[in-house]
Amino acid sequence: MKNKVFLNGTIYNAKDAKVSLFDRGYLFSDGIYELIPYFNSKPFLLEDHYKRLQESIKMIGLENPYTKKEWFKNINDFTNNSEYKNYYLYIQVTRGAPKDISDGVLREHAATKNYITAVSMFYSEIDNLQEKNIIGKKSITMEDKRWKKCNIKSISLLFNSYAKTLAYKEGAYEAILIRDGVITEGCSSNVFIVKNNIIKTAPKSNLILPGVTRSFVIEKIIKENGNKLLIENFSKNELLESDEVFITNSTQGILPITIIDNMKINEGICGEITKELYKTFIKYTG
Repeated sequence: MKNKVFLNGTIYNAKDAKVSLFDRGYLFSDGIYELIPYFNSKPFLLEDHYKRLQESIKMIGLENPYTKKEWFKNINDFTNNSEYKNYYLYIQVTRGAPKDISDGVLREHAATKNYITAVSMFYSEIDNLQEKNIIGKKSITMEDKRWKKCNIKSISLLFNSYAKTLAYKEGAYEAILIRDGVITEGCSSNVFIVKNNIIKTAPKSNLILPGVTRSFVIEKIIKENGNKLLIENFSKNELLESDEVFITNSTQGILPITIIDNMKINEGICGEITKELYKTFIKYTG
């Protein structure tokens, strides 16, 4: 099913799928999304991703288009014929387009009409973590200028995209964000540091996305490895002076950051705690 997409209950060739010009997702980024990784053709932490999807739908007051049973049937029907073994499934839900535009009002900020909720899905191949060498990445830091509802997985990602593009231009994988002197997260990841064998990461709040992989690493991987963990805020100085830095996200799992703002962390090599966490993590992706 290469180059196929799901749109409102129908599977199309990608070139044939059409979304209304008046869809509020297109006009106002009025929508949410979820990204589910598949490793060895199996969804990873599907229930957790589904739960976050539902929470995002609820937080912006969208009408849920499907029951849980319908959601899972649509997901399974769409992914069952994937030609990939390792891929991510992207799901997007927008408030949609007005059912009736006969009044001539085609664009208004307030959502005052009856809308047809739009659901779309597509997938794209990702690395097989079982075969991937763990290699340190470079990051930059930036002031976090996003709105203060970062716990919603909103499709409004202008600042994230802007920061990530700046990072790319500087040869970096990620931009780590700072608000009021405190590290929040990366543009597409949660951030962890290691100092004196203690792992630290920022607490859940409206200023960070509740990462599904973050939670799995905290609740399963770190505990299994017997590491000490502190969930508390930390500064840029602590970040730069740490022994190890790693980030987590759905497609990469655990990824070491070994250069930040052109400063080497752990002499620019992946630390032992990060390596051991990664080894434990990939056992669950086989």
